[in-house]
Amino acid sequence: MTAGTGTAAPGGHPQDHDGPAPAPTRRERLRRQMSADVRVAAREVITRQGVEALTLAEIARRVGVTPAALYRHFDDLGDIVRHTTRDIVGELTERLREAIEGERETDHAARLIAPSRVFRRWALAHRQEFRLLFGTPTVAAGVVHTDVTAEWVRELAALWGAEHMRLWAARPYPIPADEELDPRVRRQIADYRTATGVEIPLGALVVMLSCWRTLFGQVALEVFEHLNPLITDQEPLFEMLMLDSVARMGLAADYRPPEPDGVRRPSM
Repeated sequence: MTAGTGTAAPGGHPQDHDGPAPAPTRRERLRRQMSADVRVAAREVITRQGVEALTLAEIARRVGVTPAALYRHFDDLGDIVRHTTRDIVGELTERLREAIEGERETDHAARLIAPSRVFRRWALAHRQEFRLLFGTPTVAAGVVHTDVTAEWVRELAALWGAEHMRLWAARPYPIPADEELDPRVRRQIADYRTATGVEIPLGALVVMLSCWRTLFGQVALEVFEHLNPLITDQEPLFEMLMLDSVARMGLAADYRPPEPDGVRRPSM
């Protein structure tokens, strides 16, 4: 989306401004602060008790207002969940972006693996938030869960998709031809490409989504503790999946294991 240079006039045309935008009024500052306080309160409930414990009454109690007062800022509980989720997604995507930008542009394996490792660490440190974003829809999320899912899918596609486009432009790898794909897969992958703007061949998109499914599946198993207590240290399994994923794109020789002390060092 291209940012405009002015605000839209009633007829839909931009209006130029000679100076900076006017400072927000006291009422607007209070409205913004209340919105932020509500989202922080909702996040605290989600983090400590899970989204199932989220109610208007509990949020209002934490903010120090009546439940009815919340309707002056949000439509309903689902609307609060939507805005709180956007904060969470924004936090996650910023961390992933920092991980990507910490690697050389030409080190394609590192720019794919680094955010994957950050995603895993974030999920394990924010299990309730992970459940909200990636788990089964809850009553508190209500009908907004579909919107929430669509939003984070696009956010993650923008991050990983950009790296896959950069890789494909520099180092194409073997992929199935369009006609080799099941027609149902071909149609849906084409729709995904249109919706996300990840402009690479359909076969390369299949590889990208397969890698995401692998990453998500491993992280979900850890977050939901499905392999405990039989397998308690799952990082080696995770790293095997990272190697397998980049190998599918001809990058096996570029794989580097994580630093023993857990501190990432920039690629040289």
